[in-house]
Amino acid sequence: MPLYDPQTLTWSDRFAGAVLGDKDLSVLPRLGWSDELAGFVSLQAAAETGLREGTPVAVGAVDALSEALSVGVVNPGDLMIMYGSTTFFILVEAAPVPDPRVWTVNGAYAGQFNLAAGMATSGSLTRWFADELARDLPEEDAYDQLFAAADGVPPGANGVLLLPYFSGERTPINDPKARGVMAGLSLSTTRDDLFRATLEGVGYGIRHNIETFRDLGAQVERIVAVGGGAKTTTWLQIVTDICGVVQEVPALTIGASYGDAFLAGLAAGKLKREDLQTWVKPGRIIKPDTSNQAVYERNFELFKRLYTQTRDVVHQLS
Repeated sequence: MPLYDPQTLTWSDRFAGAVLGDKDLSVLPRLGWSDELAGFVSLQAAAETGLREGTPVAVGAVDALSEALSVGVVNPGDLMIMYGSTTFFILVEAAPVPDPRVWTVNGAYAGQFNLAAGMATSGSLTRWFADELARDLPEEDAYDQLFAAADGVPPGANGVLLLPYFSGERTPINDPKARGVMAGLSLSTTRDDLFRATLEGVGYGIRHNIETFRDLGAQVERIVAVGGGAKTTTWLQIVTDICGVVQEVPALTIGASYGDAFLAGLAAGKLKREDLQTWVKPGRIIKPDTSNQAVYERNFELFKRLYTQTRDVVHQLS
């Protein structure tokens, strides 16, 4: 992007002048699907890398797509939520449904299309919180203490609502000038309330993206969680309750490298696509607690209103 045309599955010269300057499309590599064989390690590459000459090389994929593959998100209706420094979404589709609020991309396998989306901050927001507002906690277990304390705060964070746009926001609002907002603070607000509100703010952002998928007619049938943030049941339960969905967490969540290894096996002819069923082992199932539904429904509507009603002020501040 923006040199790739998803309609024709070829490079496009529409923006080539602005991107490539005086060069033409011939400088770009051959396009291929992620599980295709790109070629073999050459003699020169072997000397430079230590890899054996003739080793097959897969086309491969961007990290988020490999991460989705690593947890078995390959069938239409499968949605990966990757809880990392940012939150990233990949929804597998049988046919593309382009929309300016999200990104339409190709899938790992020939003929597949994905809807992709992403938030600008998630894990990086909890890192900011620990660094700036919890310096008194021992570094080795600061997060454990913060999450444990947040688990004891009731849903709704005792009236505190947070917009997690500390670095602008990507989908679905696509607003680089967005900034974080904490609303509802009082003299009784505690650090635990603020951290709970931080986790919930990310949860509302995740729901905003899931509802955008559904709003444009894309089917979300199964949600699989992966990434560092998926290691804590507290955050997963908050997101599950806010979104009213079930989340699966496979037993093994190594990440993108695991998906890359599978793509390499496919390209080398050592694996078949159906082998992914044995690579991905079932793990935890996080189900919604319906007793929290009312407060989260109300707060999600307030979350969206808080952005639209503070946008002009925040834009001037940024």
